[in-house]
Amino acid sequence: MQDMVDTLIQYGYIVLFFYSLGGGMVGILAAGILCSQGKMEIGLCIFLAFLGNTLGSTLLFILGKYYKKDIMPYFKNHRRKLALATMKIKQYGTILLIVQKFIYGLKTFIPIAAGIAKYNFTKFAMINTLASLIWSIILGFGAYSFGYIIETIFNKLSSYPYIAPLFLLILAGIIWFYLAKFSKK
Repeated sequence: MQDMVDTLIQYGYIVLFFYSLGGGMVGILAAGILCSQGKMEIGLCIFLAFLGNTLGSTLLFILGKYYKKDIMPYFKNHRRKLALATMKIKQYGTILLIVQKFIYGLKTFIPIAAGIAKYNFTKFAMINTLASLIWSIILGFGAYSFGYIIETIFNKLSSYPYIAPLFLLILAGIIWFYLAKFSKK
């Protein structure tokens, strides 16, 4: 986390935009903390994260919709999971496209699956724009509002470096278990 904060201070807004293309959850949280310390401007950070996230998800959707044959070899071992995601998109479309912004690991997969599922592009673009706006405002202002508390927590967790990888491993295990269990049906 400290490396991300140092990079954001040095290159700031450019890094936040490009990092938001592929997700950007840590980036907008770090930027919000830096804004609470007066090192960056919160409005510009939220706008750049929103713009980057919207553009990144739209490009992933286009990749899934128009380049399905080219990317399918990469999903060869995950066909059941992709089928489950496609089914869930058809079933829960709007809700899933909004909620996936807040779930680490699904942010890049769901737009690709929506493209493969031949989801309506106009509808996807509107929902994606709204979801990215909600995502950037909630995370940006949340990190800005609780910047001091978040900074204190990260400082305490930095003395226990094994907690973050352990947390990510548990989260990945839960997601894998969910996808493995429900994709067997």
